[in-house]
Amino acid sequence: MLDRILHVLICLYIIVLPLFPSKVDFGGKALPLADILLGVTILVYLFKLIVNCESRDRFISGIKDFFTDYLSIFMGILALMMFISISYAVEKKLALGESIRFVVYIIIFFIIKYENNSKHNIKDMINSYIFTTTVLSLFGIYQYFTGFGLDEKFKNYEYARFKIASTMENPNNLGAFLILAIFPIIMLAIYEKLMIKKLFYSVLSSLVFVNIVLTGSRNAIIGIAIGLVVLALLYNFRLFILLAILGVISLFVPEIKERVLAINDPIQNQSRVYLWEIAKRMIKDHPLFGVGNGNYVSLYDKYTDIYPQFKFYNFTRYSCHNSYLKVQSELGIIGGFSFIAILISSLVKVKKFVSTTKDNFLKFFYTGFLASMVAFYAMNLFDNLFVAPKTTAYFWIFLAISQGSMFKIRNHM
Repeated sequence: MLDRILHVLICLYIIVLPLFPSKVDFGGKALPLADILLGVTILVYLFKLIVNCESRDRFISGIKDFFTDYLSIFMGILALMMFISISYAVEKKLALGESIRFVVYIIIFFIIKYENNSKHNIKDMINSYIFTTTVLSLFGIYQYFTGFGLDEKFKNYEYARFKIASTMENPNNLGAFLILAIFPIIMLAIYEKLMIKKLFYSVLSSLVFVNIVLTGSRNAIIGIAIGLVVLALLYNFRLFILLAILGVISLFVPEIKERVLAINDPIQNQSRVYLWEIAKRMIKDHPLFGVGNGNYVSLYDKYTDIYPQFKFYNFTRYSCHNSYLKVQSELGIIGGFSFIAILISSLVKVKKFVSTTKDNFLKFFYTGFLASMVAFYAMNLFDNLFVAPKTTAYFWIFLAISQGSMFKIRNHM
């Protein structure tokens, strides 16, 4: 029963995280529903460790593997650096909050990899994700025509009525979530032999693509292009034809054309350039240890006072809009190195999983996910997507699923 409860909680978290607001009103109190589910999941796992000897055996085996595997070692180093940075951060509460969030991702990674890694559970988690993506995409189309649930600041653009956010609160978050989803779903559409499922995945791929366009996110459009190139290199060069078709379509669809043309718009890019310049100044002033986890925003106003040439309009306490500069400015050399090491290790691990798995469903899904990973990495050059829970949680979840499957096979479990 505890096995089932733990698994259901993880699947519920996969569904609830993007579909519900960050805080849900319960009797006049705004509560973080997804975080509560996450907390309950961890508590159930801890209780399971107490009452179930097999779980304790898997936990011990997992601990041994975790601290000898290079990917999780880098994750541990980054987490340790985050907590050390609290001691010198200006806003210690902010640093503590971001550090705890990352440790929670590590815990969920651990639970999925070592405890919730059966073939049945893996398929359930992937199906929960596909269901979530379907609901998000359908609601995104509805939102485009009605504006329902959309913040006023995302309405009435020159090139589009709306920049949709679906249930994700922000178009850029929705774009990043869908970039992680679209390439695995495209590959499932290619893989599936049963016609009804093939049709479903094909329609869903189209829905996801349309939603990406309707977000009006330049970053997501860049992600589509990069992901298709990677997928063509990994799977089939004929996908370059699809890339060429999408390029031609972009000349006739205003929502795409305007955002593609805006990629090199110096006016629209200026704000990010200024933000990156502030990050560079922080890195120069604090090269070894950074300014403290999450504390770029804490010192942003101070640095724009020192360097007024990089102040953009009336921006205050603004985020870095580049995950790599953010980590380097906040956690210094050790933090920056371990973060890059995690990203490279993750690519190596997923590529190895694709090459070794005998399950064709997972092989195709993770071939697509590999392309999504590269696209997601590129998108983080222009946004802090690795600290957006509604997007980055799925990066860690699917990384854990692939590693859990490999661990189970390697240990004949």
